[in-house]
Amino acid sequence: MPYVIGALAIGFLTFLVVGALTGRVRMSACCTVADPRRDLRMRDAYETSGE
Repeated sequence: MPYVIGALAIGFLTFLVVGALTGRVRMSACCTVADPRRDLRMRDAYETSGE
């Protein structure tokens, strides 16, 4: 049984690596903004003192 679980885990990791290399699987989140200054929910945290 441990061999079956190990084989499934290795197969899944292989699927992720091949998918990432071919561009079919995105390894980053699709719904977040990388720069928090561009996120409208965080706009008050980055306001300048002139406004």
